[in-house]
Amino acid sequence: MKSVIEAARKVGIHLDLQQQARFQRYCELIEIHNKRFNLTGHKTHVKIREELIIRSLRVLSPAGGSVPTPEWFTGKHAIDIGSGAGVPGLVMKIAIPDIEITLLDSTKKRTNFLEEVISDLKLVGIQVINGRAEDLGQNSAHRESYDVVTARAVARLPELAELTIPFAKIGGTVILPKSSGVATEVQEASVAAECLGAAPAIIIEIKNPGAALPDDMVYWMKICETPSRFPRRVGVPHQSPLI
Repeated sequence: MKSVIEAARKVGIHLDLQQQARFQRYCELIEIHNKRFNLTGHKTHVKIREELIIRSLRVLSPAGGSVPTPEWFTGKHAIDIGSGAGVPGLVMKIAIPDIEITLLDSTKKRTNFLEEVISDLKLVGIQVINGRAEDLGQNSAHRESYDVVTARAVARLPELAELTIPFAKIGGTVILPKSSGVATEVQEASVAAECLGAAPAIIIEIKNPGAALPDDMVYWMKICETPSRFPRRVGVPHQSPLI
Protein backbone atom coordinates (compact mmCIF):
# COMPACT_ATOMS: atom_id res chain seq x y z
CA MET A 1 0.00 0.00 0.00
CA LYS A 2 3.00 2.33 0.18
CA SER A 3 2.58 3.42 -3.44
CA VAL A 4 -1.10 4.25 -2.89
CA ILE A 5 -0.33 6.18 0.29
CA GLU A 6 2.36 8.17 -1.53
CA ALA A 7 0.10 8.79 -4.53
CA ALA A 8 -2.64 10.13 -2.28
CA ARG A 9 -0.12 12.36 -0.51
CA LYS A 10 0.87 13.88 -3.85
CA VAL A 11 -2.68 15.11 -4.38
CA GLY A 12 -2.92 16.45 -0.83
CA ILE A 13 -4.64 13.53 0.88
CA HIS A 14 -3.19 11.81 3.96
CA LEU A 15 -4.82 8.39 4.23
CA ASP A 16 -5.57 7.21 7.75
CA LEU A 17 -5.35 3.54 8.73
CA GLN A 18 -9.00 2.88 7.92
CA GLN A 19 -8.64 4.38 4.44
CA GLN A 20 -5.48 2.36 3.83
CA ALA A 21 -7.27 -0.82 4.87
CA ARG A 22 -10.20 0.00 2.62
CA PHE A 23 -7.99 0.51 -0.42
CA GLN A 24 -6.20 -2.77 0.33
CA ARG A 25 -9.48 -4.66 0.62
CA TYR A 26 -10.91 -2.98 -2.48
CA CYS A 27 -7.94 -4.22 -4.53
CA GLU A 28 -8.43 -7.71 -3.13
CA LEU A 29 -12.13 -7.72 -4.04
CA ILE A 30 -11.37 -6.64 -7.60
CA GLU A 31 -8.88 -9.50 -7.96
CA ILE A 32 -11.35 -12.02 -6.51
CA HIS A 33 -14.20 -10.97 -8.80
CA ASN A 34 -11.96 -10.82 -11.85
CA LYS A 35 -11.57 -14.58 -11.51
CA ARG A 36 -15.34 -15.01 -11.79
CA PHE A 37 -16.10 -12.58 -14.62
CA ASN A 38 -14.43 -9.89 -16.67
CA LEU A 39 -14.81 -7.00 -14.25
CA THR A 40 -11.77 -5.17 -15.64
CA GLY A 41 -9.07 -5.84 -18.19
CA HIS A 42 -6.42 -5.28 -15.53
CA LYS A 43 -5.69 -8.67 -13.97
CA THR A 44 -2.60 -8.27 -11.78
CA HIS A 45 -2.36 -6.58 -8.42
CA VAL A 46 0.19 -4.11 -9.81
CA LYS A 47 -2.05 -3.12 -12.73
CA ILE A 48 -5.12 -2.80 -10.53
CA ARG A 49 -3.21 -0.60 -8.11
CA GLU A 50 -1.60 1.58 -10.81
CA GLU A 51 -4.31 1.85 -13.47
CA LEU A 52 -7.45 1.76 -11.34
CA ILE A 53 -6.57 3.13 -7.90
CA ILE A 54 -3.64 5.49 -8.36
CA ARG A 55 -4.67 6.74 -11.79
CA SER A 56 -8.16 7.53 -10.47
CA LEU A 57 -6.62 9.78 -7.82
CA ARG A 58 -5.62 12.11 -10.65
CA VAL A 59 -9.23 13.30 -10.77
CA LEU A 60 -8.50 14.93 -7.40
CA SER A 61 -5.19 16.41 -8.55
CA PRO A 62 -4.61 20.06 -7.57
CA ALA A 63 -3.57 21.22 -11.04
CA GLY A 64 -3.92 24.90 -10.21
CA GLY A 65 -6.19 27.77 -11.20
CA SER A 66 -9.92 27.14 -10.98
CA VAL A 67 -9.51 23.38 -11.33
CA PRO A 68 -10.90 21.41 -8.33
CA THR A 69 -8.57 20.32 -5.53
CA PRO A 70 -9.14 17.60 -2.91
CA GLU A 71 -10.51 20.12 -0.40
CA TRP A 72 -13.01 21.31 -2.99
CA PHE A 73 -14.61 17.85 -3.22
CA THR A 74 -15.43 17.62 0.51
CA GLY A 75 -19.17 17.77 1.09
CA LYS A 76 -19.98 17.76 -2.62
CA HIS A 77 -22.64 15.58 -4.27
CA ALA A 78 -21.14 13.57 -7.15
CA ILE A 79 -22.15 10.95 -9.70
CA ASP A 80 -19.85 8.57 -11.59
CA ILE A 81 -21.30 7.56 -14.97
CA GLY A 82 -20.40 4.07 -16.20
CA SER A 83 -18.59 3.33 -12.96
CA GLY A 84 -17.66 -0.25 -13.87
CA ALA A 85 -15.34 -1.54 -11.15
CA GLY A 86 -15.80 1.75 -9.29
CA VAL A 87 -13.35 4.05 -11.04
CA PRO A 88 -13.00 6.82 -10.38
CA GLY A 89 -16.08 7.12 -8.16
CA LEU A 90 -15.37 4.51 -5.49
CA VAL A 91 -11.72 5.58 -5.31
CA MET A 92 -12.88 9.17 -4.74
CA LYS A 93 -15.21 8.04 -1.94
CA ILE A 94 -12.50 6.12 -0.09
CA ALA A 95 -10.04 9.00 -0.47
CA ILE A 96 -12.57 11.69 0.52
CA PRO A 97 -15.11 10.11 2.90
CA ASP A 98 -17.23 13.28 3.16
CA ILE A 99 -18.19 13.27 -0.52
CA GLU A 100 -21.70 12.00 -1.31
CA ILE A 101 -21.54 9.86 -4.44
CA THR A 102 -23.76 7.86 -6.76
CA LEU A 103 -22.28 5.08 -8.90
CA LEU A 104 -24.20 4.38 -12.11
CA ASP A 105 -23.62 1.40 -14.39
CA SER A 106 -25.85 -0.42 -16.87
CA THR A 107 -24.37 -3.89 -16.22
CA LYS A 108 -25.93 -5.78 -13.32
CA LYS A 109 -22.86 -7.87 -12.49
CA ARG A 110 -20.87 -4.66 -12.03
CA THR A 111 -23.46 -2.96 -9.84
CA ASN A 112 -23.70 -6.15 -7.76
CA PHE A 113 -19.94 -5.98 -7.30
CA LEU A 114 -20.09 -2.31 -6.29
CA GLU A 115 -22.79 -3.05 -3.73
CA GLU A 116 -20.69 -5.87 -2.29
CA VAL A 117 -17.66 -3.57 -1.98
CA ILE A 118 -19.71 -0.86 -0.27
CA SER A 119 -21.08 -3.38 2.22
CA ASP A 120 -17.70 -5.01 2.83
CA LEU A 121 -15.96 -1.64 3.40
CA LYS A 122 -18.88 -0.28 5.44
CA LEU A 123 -19.09 2.89 3.36
CA VAL A 124 -21.88 5.39 3.94
CA GLY A 125 -23.01 8.30 1.80
CA ILE A 126 -22.79 6.25 -1.39
CA GLN A 127 -25.42 4.57 -3.56
CA VAL A 128 -25.37 2.29 -6.60
CA ILE A 129 -27.85 2.46 -9.47
CA ASN A 130 -28.20 -0.14 -12.21
CA GLY A 131 -29.40 1.80 -15.22
CA ARG A 132 -28.62 3.93 -18.26
CA ALA A 133 -27.47 7.55 -18.21
CA GLU A 134 -30.02 8.45 -20.90
CA ASP A 135 -32.86 7.34 -18.61
CA LEU A 136 -31.50 8.62 -15.30
CA GLY A 137 -30.64 11.98 -16.87
CA GLN A 138 -34.38 12.55 -17.39
CA ASN A 139 -35.19 11.60 -13.79
CA SER A 140 -35.92 14.72 -11.73
CA ALA A 141 -34.19 13.20 -8.69
CA HIS A 142 -30.91 13.14 -10.59
CA ARG A 143 -31.18 15.63 -13.42
CA GLU A 144 -29.15 18.81 -12.74
CA SER A 145 -28.62 17.62 -9.16
CA TYR A 146 -24.86 17.08 -8.86
CA ASP A 147 -21.90 19.30 -8.04
CA VAL A 148 -19.49 16.88 -9.72
CA VAL A 149 -20.00 14.46 -12.61
CA THR A 150 -17.26 12.01 -13.60
CA ALA A 151 -16.87 9.29 -16.22
CA ARG A 152 -13.85 7.32 -17.36
CA ALA A 153 -13.35 5.45 -20.66
CA VAL A 154 -17.09 5.37 -21.38
CA ALA A 155 -17.29 7.00 -24.84
CA ARG A 156 -15.92 9.72 -27.09
CA LEU A 157 -16.58 13.26 -25.90
CA PRO A 158 -19.41 14.19 -28.34
CA GLU A 159 -21.40 11.26 -26.94
CA LEU A 160 -20.11 11.63 -23.40
CA ALA A 161 -21.26 15.25 -23.24
CA GLU A 162 -24.88 14.15 -23.55
CA LEU A 163 -24.39 11.37 -20.99
CA THR A 164 -22.84 13.62 -18.33
CA ILE A 165 -23.67 17.33 -18.61
CA PRO A 166 -27.44 16.91 -17.94
CA PHE A 167 -26.58 15.59 -14.44
CA ALA A 168 -24.59 18.69 -13.41
CA LYS A 169 -26.33 21.51 -11.59
CA ILE A 170 -25.63 25.06 -12.73
CA GLY A 171 -22.20 25.86 -11.31
CA GLY A 172 -21.33 22.16 -11.21
CA THR A 173 -18.36 20.59 -12.97
CA VAL A 174 -18.01 17.59 -15.28
CA ILE A 175 -14.54 16.00 -14.94
CA LEU A 176 -13.48 13.50 -17.59
CA PRO A 177 -10.09 11.71 -17.60
CA LYS A 178 -9.08 10.98 -21.19
CA SER A 179 -5.92 9.75 -22.88
CA SER A 180 -3.43 12.37 -24.05
CA GLY A 181 -4.07 14.12 -27.35
CA VAL A 182 -7.74 14.89 -26.77
CA ALA A 183 -7.85 18.39 -28.30
CA THR A 184 -9.50 17.26 -31.55
CA GLU A 185 -12.11 15.29 -29.63
CA VAL A 186 -12.84 18.32 -27.43
CA GLN A 187 -13.31 20.45 -30.54
CA GLU A 188 -15.70 17.87 -31.99
CA ALA A 189 -17.71 18.01 -28.75
CA SER A 190 -17.79 21.81 -28.47
CA VAL A 191 -21.20 22.18 -30.15
CA ALA A 192 -22.70 19.48 -27.92
CA ALA A 193 -21.25 20.98 -24.75
CA GLU A 194 -22.62 24.43 -25.57
CA CYS A 195 -26.02 23.05 -26.52
CA LEU A 196 -26.19 21.10 -23.26
CA GLY A 197 -25.34 24.10 -21.09
CA ALA A 198 -21.58 23.89 -20.50
CA ALA A 199 -18.87 26.52 -20.85
CA PRO A 200 -15.97 25.78 -23.23
CA ALA A 201 -13.81 22.94 -21.96
CA ILE A 202 -10.62 23.37 -19.96
CA ILE A 203 -7.99 20.72 -20.72
CA ILE A 204 -5.08 20.09 -18.37
CA GLU A 205 -2.47 17.38 -18.74
CA ILE A 206 -2.10 15.40 -15.51
CA LYS A 207 1.04 13.27 -15.22
CA ASN A 208 0.94 12.41 -11.53
CA PRO A 209 0.48 10.51 -9.35
CA GLY A 210 1.54 7.12 -10.63
CA ALA A 211 3.56 5.63 -13.45
CA ALA A 212 0.72 5.40 -15.98
CA LEU A 213 0.75 7.47 -19.15
CA PRO A 214 -0.39 11.10 -18.74
CA ASP A 215 -4.09 11.91 -18.83
CA ASP A 216 -5.76 14.91 -20.41
CA MET A 217 -8.31 15.97 -17.80
CA VAL A 218 -11.31 17.61 -19.47
CA TYR A 219 -13.39 20.02 -17.35
CA TRP A 220 -16.81 21.33 -18.36
CA MET A 221 -18.51 23.84 -16.06
CA LYS A 222 -22.31 23.93 -16.25
CA ILE A 223 -23.45 27.52 -16.83
CA CYS A 224 -27.08 27.15 -17.91
CA GLU A 225 -29.88 24.59 -17.92
CA THR A 226 -29.81 21.62 -20.26
CA PRO A 227 -32.75 21.70 -22.71
CA SER A 228 -35.44 19.23 -21.64
CA ARG A 229 -35.06 17.07 -24.78
CA PHE A 230 -31.59 15.97 -23.63
CA PRO A 231 -30.43 13.35 -22.98
CA ARG A 232 -32.23 11.61 -25.81
CA ARG A 233 -33.49 8.04 -25.56
CA VAL A 234 -31.16 5.10 -24.94
CA GLY A 235 -28.69 4.51 -27.76
CA VAL A 236 -29.31 7.76 -29.66
CA PRO A 237 -26.33 9.69 -28.22
CA HIS A 238 -24.08 6.85 -29.42
CA GLN A 239 -25.68 6.47 -32.82
CA SER A 240 -26.10 10.19 -33.54
CA PRO A 241 -23.82 12.26 -31.28
CA LEU A 242 -24.30 16.02 -31.26
CA ILE A 243 -21.61 17.45 -33.52
